[in-house]
Amino acid sequence: MNRLLLVDKSAFVRGAADARLDGELCLCPVIRWELLFSARSPADYAATEQDLDHFRELRMDAETFAVAGSAQRELARNARHRVPVPDLLIAACAQQHAADVVHVDRHFDVLASVLNFEAIRL
Repeated sequence: MNRLLLVDKSAFVRGAADARLDGELCLCPVIRWELLFSARSPADYAATEQDLDHFRELRMDAETFAVAGSAQRELARNARHRVPVPDLLIAACAQQHAADVVHVDRHFDVLASVLNFEAIRL
């Protein structure tokens, strides 16, 4: 089975798609929306959307939100729950699909302490 690598926006914009990573690069809806949010024009949006269609997209569903809620509660026990909600959802999605997260964002190191995924710094 091929290793799944969920590529956070922080790594994507720094060239993760061109890096030599051992696994299948994937997105989830939150990452897709973050990348599309950065489009500077309708044409750029359409081009970005077309580029992103080449990546496998990992689904997010009620289980994703339940996992994220549990992780936030666990982090709150140690006053470490102030991570951005998009990062929390991305990490929950990674655990749900047995994927690892490629990132350049310290929040994923915190989230990896309470969720089951490897935080791979690009």
